[in-house]
Amino acid sequence: MISLEELILFLGLDGARAGLESSDITVAELLKLEGAESIPNASKQKRSDIINLLLSNARTRTTKTIDQLMEMDAEALKQYFHEVKASRGEILEVLLKLDIRPGSAAKKNLVDFAAQEISDIGMYRRVAQGKSGGVPPDMTR
Repeated sequence: MISLEELILFLGLDGARAGLESSDITVAELLKLEGAESIPNASKQKRSDIINLLLSNARTRTTKTIDQLMEMDAEALKQYFHEVKASRGEILEVLLKLDIRPGSAAKKNLVDFAAQEISDIGMYRRVAQGKSGGVPPDMTR
């Protein structure tokens, strides 16, 4: 059986969810997959809830933390979002954790908006911590 990480890599999170929900995989087979051991009261959960929890656990293992994202520049973030096939929901979730609420114009090109905002916050954080890499030398006075 394919790993959940590979399934997400090929189909994206939403595609993996739709594929598993439409599949003939039984609850017993789902509970044999990696990450199922961390589902509380798995035998009492609905099939769709088990799928969501499995995919969430798998996605967490394959994605970067917010701190790691803030170390990246905007171009690297855009590339990363495309590589991991980050869904709109996942990107919005990251932005909400940073207390950023994109307006309607920003939602049209969410990847660019998120990459720029996360990159900027990371730069400000590095500057505040005294790390180099964000401010030109002539602006340090």
